[in-house]
Amino acid sequence: MDNQFPKPGPIKPPVPPISGSSQPASNPIPASTFGPPPIISNPSPSLTPASAKKFSKPQIPTIAIIIPIVLLVLVGGFFLIRSLTSGGSKTTDGQPLPAKTTNTKTITINYFGLWEPSQVMKPVIDAFEKQNPNIKVNYLPQSSQDYQERLMTNLSGQTPPDVFRLHTTWLPLFAKYILPAPANTISATEISTNFYPIVSKLLVSNGQVYGIPMTVEGLGLFVNTSMLAQKQTKNPKTWEDLVTAAKSLTEVDPATSKITRAGVALGNTSNVDHWPDIVSLMLLQAGVKMNNMKSPEVQSTLDYYTKFVTKLKVWDETLPPSIIAFANEKVAMILAPSWRAREIKAMNPSLSWEVIPVPQLPDVEPLNWASIWFETVSKETKYPQESWKFVSFLASANAQQLLFDSASTERSFPQSPANKVTASNAVKNLVVAPFATSMETASTFYTASMTRDSKTALNSRLIKYLEDAINSFALSQDGNKIIETLDNGFNQVLSEYGLVTKTAPATTSQ
Repeated sequence: MDNQFPKPGPIKPPVPPISGSSQPASNPIPASTFGPPPIISNPSPSLTPASAKKFSKPQIPTIAIIIPIVLLVLVGGFFLIRSLTSGGSKTTDGQPLPAKTTNTKTITINYFGLWEPSQVMKPVIDAFEKQNPNIKVNYLPQSSQDYQERLMTNLSGQTPPDVFRLHTTWLPLFAKYILPAPANTISATEISTNFYPIVSKLLVSNGQVYGIPMTVEGLGLFVNTSMLAQKQTKNPKTWEDLVTAAKSLTEVDPATSKITRAGVALGNTSNVDHWPDIVSLMLLQAGVKMNNMKSPEVQSTLDYYTKFVTKLKVWDETLPPSIIAFANEKVAMILAPSWRAREIKAMNPSLSWEVIPVPQLPDVEPLNWASIWFETVSKETKYPQESWKFVSFLASANAQQLLFDSASTERSFPQSPANKVTASNAVKNLVVAPFATSMETASTFYTASMTRDSKTALNSRLIKYLEDAINSFALSQDGNKIIETLDNGFNQVLSEYGLVTKTAPATTSQ
């Protein structure tokens, strides 16, 4: 079949190089300074030797001698009592110190957050502060507009945040600003044990942990259950199943030949939301190493993708953007991340739909897509131990359960937790379940969509080369020339970030 998806080859991901950083010692808490205790003089009365004055007549003290002695006793007693009640210590200027002092102080960590509103993060932060009363977390939710540029400015300025959120594809830009986790906070072993394999591949380098995700994101296949039931179509499991279902579900106006209901939103870049993630997933499933775009599988995969518009005609550019089209029942199936579920529900509360795993190639191990944000610590923080203590808490199953519950209350469709223990409970949410289960076999590259990086940054530039290649295939231009241009463009961008060399493959995470 001319639209058969290309057979995959072996997938061996490189790990993104992350520049190491020296690890400053934790700022010690200054010990309180205590003055010496007051010296109380209370000499015993002098005794006159018996041999000096035998049987001598005792002398009666005069008033002049008695009064000073009485005053001395009273004053000494006063200061003794005051010393005991004030802790017995004085500063260098003679003022008494508090009766009880400690060697701790309250510090405040500034945390640049993204996407999650303050009310969602509050239960998590409250739980941490309850366990650590000497550490306060100042959560500062950021606008996604120009966040990458503003964060870079803050980190290189005089007042960097202590903790901040990054996308994993931003690591080549931000690695030099990150303080790896100190040995007594969270280890690479804990990451590999408690999180999905993709997390270690992305955030652990040379045994050092560079960050921790609270949630994970990927792609799911959103299907209109009413439409599939009407056509007696089963949920597709493979790409071939998807093609069959899409043909069956597509409806065309016989008078105008225009699509009135599309089968699936695939095939172009103009109105398919998240097309960079979708195409990247298809390339990875085909066995493409994304740092080498000259392989034959690249050409066959891009050609396959465009055929959903050019030959299968189950989608076209006249339809609304795919998320809106799905909510308005203009398309039966779309591929999208979990956070789109809230928008779809808001646009059409009565829509009958569900989310299932993305299509796979037959007779091979499944491979899925990941797009991950994570929390990390600034290299310039004044509180490295406390900041990493907080980030390590965010990695815990307890913290991620609190976040999941809080987000569920806020929007019904939270993202899947990154901690596998918490995710195993989250699969009870049927929308979240396909995304959680897909993470065991997830892969990614520097072509994740909607990370809001600048137009001149890594993601944006690679996606632009990929877009040009897809649009050229749609116009049936010379495939060999298209692939050569694409490969040259990828190599140019990746080499600028040190992700490809002449002796080693580009860094990726597969």
